[in-house]
Amino acid sequence: MSGSNLTGETALTDISLTAGFAPTNFAGSREHVRTATGVPPATRFALLRQYGTAPQSYSATFQPGLEHFGDERGFLAYKKIGSTALVLSDPIAPRENISDLISRFLKEHPDAGFWYLSRPIAELLDKRGFFVNAMGPDTRIDLATYNFSGGKKENLRRAINRMKAGGFVTRESTIAEVGYDKVKAVSDAWRQTRPVSGHEVAFLNRPLVLADEPDVRRFFTFDRNGKLVAFGFFDPVCEGGEVVGYMTQHSRHLPEADVMVHFAIKRCAIETFQKEGRKVLYLGLSPFAYIENEQFGSRTHRTTRWYFQFAFKSWLFNRFFYACKGLEAHKRIFRGVPEQTYYAFNRLPSLPRVLKLARACKII
Repeated sequence: MSGSNLTGETALTDISLTAGFAPTNFAGSREHVRTATGVPPATRFALLRQYGTAPQSYSATFQPGLEHFGDERGFLAYKKIGSTALVLSDPIAPRENISDLISRFLKEHPDAGFWYLSRPIAELLDKRGFFVNAMGPDTRIDLATYNFSGGKKENLRRAINRMKAGGFVTRESTIAEVGYDKVKAVSDAWRQTRPVSGHEVAFLNRPLVLADEPDVRRFFTFDRNGKLVAFGFFDPVCEGGEVVGYMTQHSRHLPEADVMVHFAIKRCAIETFQKEGRKVLYLGLSPFAYIENEQFGSRTHRTTRWYFQFAFKSWLFNRFFYACKGLEAHKRIFRGVPEQTYYAFNRLPSLPRVLKLARACKII
């Protein structure tokens, strides 16, 4: 971490959004230094481009602090907390290679928890005898058919119109064009309003990188005087060698800015991606929401579900650890499609492993 960057963001050399991936440049970056991995960055990137269809595939590929297990046939990302390996997201591999990849991983890491999974991967682990619990949805927007009309989106339209009337302007740009110091100032001020204010949250969230990264899109909102007041960053979702969509990874604003600013940013991003013919935008995880009636066969662990429900409903947890309710309320306004995600684990007791997630996320 740079001595001039004490707030938790990672500062890398700028990489053009239009340039191809350069393994020699990336290998010299701080991501390479700080990430323990058995899979070279170039191999990970090539697999990501082909099979990175999950919302957090990009984070699993590049997040500092994660280890990677696999080879050119596919890989998965994980973080070791004590004796438990916490795996992030679906394996990034061809479907026919995933079962063998998981088997090889479990031979080396028999105590494992898999977080932020799609249902097909959760079903695969269920067949292996894992406990499987819903952990909250990621909201999907199908870009080909999405629009801002209809009575259920009235509040969304009102918020966007308020930003236009206030003279706010949103545009896509790069960190270098906007200015590193200005973006960092917004991020630092925003984070001081969060339950965890001293550092970046990690694992389920990719820590903010204040540089232009391959295929990441960045939108910025300025007030009528040209002052930067907010930004939204979007990680790519890939399939078959192409970027087919994006995942909302970061949304931050100055504390004094109109909180409706993020609706304007997302509308600008949505309309931009639609013009480009992208397929999907994920709005991100709503942790522990909509899990009351989720039953995954006979292997749903009731105590773990209670932990998750308590975290979502608890004022103390939302105030001092993570604002689960606020995230869910914001995403609900867009009227997208909630896609449930899952947590699968194979060892009891459950509570220590849930606490290890909190440790991996750096909220305790």
